[in-house]
Amino acid sequence: MALVKHDPRFTYQRLQRMDNFSGRVYVDETGNTLPSVTTILSATKDRQKLEEWKQRVGASEADRIRDDAAYVGTAMHRALEHVLTGEHLVAAADWDEMRGYQMAFQLANAYFHNLLEYYGAEVPVHYPGSYAGTCDLVGNWKGNMAIIDFKQSLRPKRKDWIIDYFHQLAAYACAHDGMHGTEITFGVILVACQSGDVQLFTTTGREFEGYREQWMKRVEKYYALNVESKGNNR
Repeated sequence: MALVKHDPRFTYQRLQRMDNFSGRVYVDETGNTLPSVTTILSATKDRQKLEEWKQRVGASEADRIRDDAAYVGTAMHRALEHVLTGEHLVAAADWDEMRGYQMAFQLANAYFHNLLEYYGAEVPVHYPGSYAGTCDLVGNWKGNMAIIDFKQSLRPKRKDWIIDYFHQLAAYACAHDGMHGTEITFGVILVACQSGDVQLFTTTGREFEGYREQWMKRVEKYYALNVESKGNNR
């Protein structure tokens, strides 16, 4: 039995997803190849702090931490989807996968009472001719239609550290509004930490509108960088 009511008011069509040399891309219903939201975020972010961290810990250790985090995060997302659907969850294959499951249950136990119903999990969206992505969750959060994203972290975050997360919510909201005629003005980020902490961040109103504008500027920057790169390679 599912813990959260599912309202299937929207029809979500799956998009073909591929990984290539430039990052993750999607193919829309017309056959156009679109960069993913995460590809655009990665290409347009300030990488100075990330590079400084890699230098401190070393390249091989940085790769190990990244891969371990991705594995735990995948397990966490899978468990959260099963919490929503009520489907049987296969037993964890190892302790890292078990950690991801535990983090998922901690998030759900702490915050899912705010989720009155959900419309779709792992929702594919695209902004015509521009970008595409897969949103973790679209649902009713305390009376507001919201884009909801799940994140895992080694330790707790501060709001000013996670602007990329808010831009990601804005990207999905813009695409969902265009595809389904919605007007989403609320975003939720749920963070589960391997330290055992859980965190909730929300955005709405003028702040969320600001993130939408900032996101669209990053999309423009991404395409400008691509044009510049192609020009330099001629």
